[in-house]
Amino acid sequence: MTESTIRLYWASVRDFEDDLDELTTLLPTEERERAHRLNVTAARQRFVLGRVLLRRQLGFLLGVTPAALELTVAERGKPQLAASCIPLAFNLSHSGDVVVLAVADQQVGVDVEFQRPIDLAERLSRRYFSPAETGAVLAATSTDKDRVFLRIWTQKEAWLKATGLGVGMPLREVETQPDPTLPPRLLTVSGDRDQAARWSLTEASIPGAVCIVAVAGSPPDLDVRRITSLSLDDLRT
Repeated sequence: MTESTIRLYWASVRDFEDDLDELTTLLPTEERERAHRLNVTAARQRFVLGRVLLRRQLGFLLGVTPAALELTVAERGKPQLAASCIPLAFNLSHSGDVVVLAVADQQVGVDVEFQRPIDLAERLSRRYFSPAETGAVLAATSTDKDRVFLRIWTQKEAWLKATGLGVGMPLREVETQPDPTLPPRLLTVSGDRDQAARWSLTEASIPGAVCIVAVAGSPPDLDVRRITSLSLDDLRT
């Protein structure tokens, strides 16, 4: 994998419903306990699938046992590989029954939103979006409004996740390309166009969802792969 390639793995919970209980038992103790604390079934299933996908794919890429991967949490809560591991960046996102994992040799962020009705799209836009972004949502037809909203939202979130800022910066200060017919792009960060120009946003094609990947530098090549099976033996070894 080169710096210009981002590996994007995605999976649907529906493909793994019969295996999730057993997959949970193969996670490290802390992650099993975390899963059990999630009372909402859908949230627990997404968490388990995300962690299994993460450990299996990173373990394969690094040539180590999945269970032996040492994960830590950055200052603002972003999961990352421990310093003892070979440098490799990753980011997880999930929505609906879809889980997405982005893996790169550089700082990376990914956000996915399952396509769905956004009842308060206009009100949320006025609160969190720039005037141009809000205008794009307000001008969209009823058929397109939800997708326009979600595309703007995922652009912002992908960049915030790449930087690790998370909730540390108001969404309104991250201005993105509002026109859904144009490629995604970061326009300004707190009014700074030069800072925005140092980043690239790329849209990934995932059925029924809007997905954006953010990375520093020029636009990457995306190697998108759907994962439909996870061998339990892969995690036991």
